[in-house]
Amino acid sequence: MPQPYPRAGVSAALFKGGDVLLVKRGKGIYRGAWSLPGGAVELGETAAEAAGRELLEETGLLALDLTLSDVADAIVRDSNGAVETHYTIAVYASDRFSGTVAAGGDALEAAWFSVEAIASLERTPGLETAIGKARLALQKDKR
Repeated sequence: MPQPYPRAGVSAALFKGGDVLLVKRGKGIYRGAWSLPGGAVELGETAAEAAGRELLEETGLLALDLTLSDVADAIVRDSNGAVETHYTIAVYASDRFSGTVAAGGDALEAAWFSVEAIASLERTPGLETAIGKARLALQKDKR
């Protein structure tokens, strides 16, 4: 049964030099696809708190600050065009973090990738756009 309304979700784009941290999804319709770390916002949690929590759970890294970079929708439809699932996703970005990368939670793997390497991966829809907007948001935030 489709969910009756959009759910709140978050993603975190973490950068190290020219590379971005991605996770390989471990469940759901995008199982096996590479994506930004992220997931659902829990009741009583702000979007920024959720982004930090999901990043830590899925990668072992703690963001030292987060900048809101975009709000995007992930809408999946069945073969008849009916909505199966709908997330409204707040995308955050950071290049300041601590810890060591270790896949956990819903992530099968976590690794750093160059922009060029991402093109050869199986990935979630809109990944490149989200990464580009996150980079721009960090550049604006540093001015």
